[in-house]
Amino acid sequence: MVFKQSIDNDKNEIIRHIQKLVQIKSVQEEPKTGKPFGEGPYRALEYVLELAKSLGFESKNFDGYAGHVEYGNGDEIVGVLVHVDVVPEGSGWTYPPYSGEIVDGKIYGRGSYDDKGACIGSLYALKALKESGLKTNKKVRIIFGANEETGMKDIPYYLTKEKEPDVAFSPDAPFPVVYGEKGILELSFEKTISAPLGSDILKSIKGGTLVKKVAHQCEAVLSVNDHIKEAILNEMKNLDSAFSSSYSFDKKEGLLKIEIVGKEAYATNPQDGKNAIAGMLSVLGGIDGLEEELKIFIDEYNKKIGEDYSGERLGCDFTDSISTPLTFNPGIINYENNTLEMKVHIRYPITVCHTNIIDKIRENFSDHDASIRISNHSKAHYIDKDSFLVKKLMSVYKEETGDITAEPVTMTGGTYARTLSNAVAFGPLFPGERQVAHDADEYVNIDSIIKATKIYAKAIYELAK
Repeated sequence: MVFKQSIDNDKNEIIRHIQKLVQIKSVQEEPKTGKPFGEGPYRALEYVLELAKSLGFESKNFDGYAGHVEYGNGDEIVGVLVHVDVVPEGSGWTYPPYSGEIVDGKIYGRGSYDDKGACIGSLYALKALKESGLKTNKKVRIIFGANEETGMKDIPYYLTKEKEPDVAFSPDAPFPVVYGEKGILELSFEKTISAPLGSDILKSIKGGTLVKKVAHQCEAVLSVNDHIKEAILNEMKNLDSAFSSSYSFDKKEGLLKIEIVGKEAYATNPQDGKNAIAGMLSVLGGIDGLEEELKIFIDEYNKKIGEDYSGERLGCDFTDSISTPLTFNPGIINYENNTLEMKVHIRYPITVCHTNIIDKIRENFSDHDASIRISNHSKAHYIDKDSFLVKKLMSVYKEETGDITAEPVTMTGGTYARTLSNAVAFGPLFPGERQVAHDADEYVNIDSIIKATKIYAKAIYELAK
């Protein structure tokens, strides 16, 4: 179709602007006036809005929360939702995480795939539609959010200022069409120990950095004598060989510091990791001398959670016929000054009610002195497979790729689609390509993002004509 030539002509520009956007470190920071998510996300938002203006589009910044680019006229609105913020870069990179370096046909950098490649691709898809001269009778808006990775507070704010799109897609997922996304539930287990401060041998526990990831490291500090020290070291020797462990002992202070290292993975697939929190509490549960209230929590954890990522021991191993089973991931633990908090990330099946999960956990977690509260919840999202939106996007995908056997799917991840009533996720990851979002050496394949841009141009036109 006419869009393809336009996008091929703009290929070098698309690459250059993806690189430029990747070079902006748009990790959430402390808020500033007019910059609710910090300097980096605001700069990235301004970059894409200024680029849109240079391409001849009207653009608007909504108080640093989000922005949009507009094309066409009509009472109905077609939306494309992308985000300019990124997760922290982490460690282990071969290429500098904010360089946008090109190696072997890939642009490397944090956010290159998630979601800056699609940000730029969507803009140039709209440019191709504008240059085609084809008639549309609906308004098209590309909506740029700045808080997708750390709470999705941006799109709800945007919707207080503008009408919700009638149909929309978010290019932040696998192809073909993702018609359902599992629910996301984060719980905080909290317990206050009533014993005199400092009386227990266990002084602190600290494990995990992101609740959305399997905790790959956990450390504890204990005040011990030689007998307890030897008991702890023996428990460490009995750990599963998939864990590694180390310790240091300050004989003068009588402080033993132990560290358990597991394997990091995403909370969407906790079975791929090895949770260091489970390893640590297994060690601590095997020694005598802990304060009784704390020991009750640790024993209950080891009995009802441990290394079980399905929630089965807590009676919340829910399943349904359209999405994958529930996953249960204790991502963060902190204990200090007699206060313990553990944060758990749960992805639950699309047809399950989150209150049933919480009821089951409260019923089966027998340490009733530990409170359980919701710290974050995003309900599951589902669009009928036979809807106009799903059918139209599937038709475009099949026509553009030749993959006539493709079927719409559900997924464990969450996108902006869940913030709207009639939206789905739609690429840009093609079947067979590796999911690299949030990984070290994240990249976007240049040929793939150009191919996806052509699909997006056709999709926008088909929805808007």
